[in-house]
Amino acid sequence: MNILRLLVLLSFVVVNSGAMAQTAAAAPAAPATSPCAKPGHYPGKKASDIRKEAWMKEMRTWGECVKAQVADLRAEIDTKIKLANSTIEEYNAGLKELQEEQKVAEEAK
Repeated sequence: MNILRLLVLLSFVVVNSGAMAQTAAAAPAAPATSPCAKPGHYPGKKASDIRKEAWMKEMRTWGECVKAQVADLRAEIDTKIKLANSTIEEYNAGLKELQEEQKVAEEAK
C-alpha cells in the first residue's frame, strides 16, 4: 500500500513538473532587438557645432536607454533565478518528505 502511495505521489510530481514546463514555454519571448534608437553616423569634422552637439545628445540618450534596458533585463533574470531556486527547494523538500515516509514504512514492516 505504501509503495502505491509513493508511486501516486511521484506521478503527481512528474505531472506537475510537466505543467510547469508548459507554462514556461508559453511565456512571451523577449524582443530580439533593442527598442533603443541608435543614432546615425558621426556627422564629421566639418559639420556645424550645433549638429555635433545634437549627435552627442542622441548618443547620450541612446546610452541611457540601453543602460535602462539592461537593468530591466537583469531584474527580470534575477526574478526568474529566484523562482527557479524556490522551485528546486520545494522539489527537494518534497523529495525528502517522500524519502522519510518511505523509510518509516520500511521500518514498520
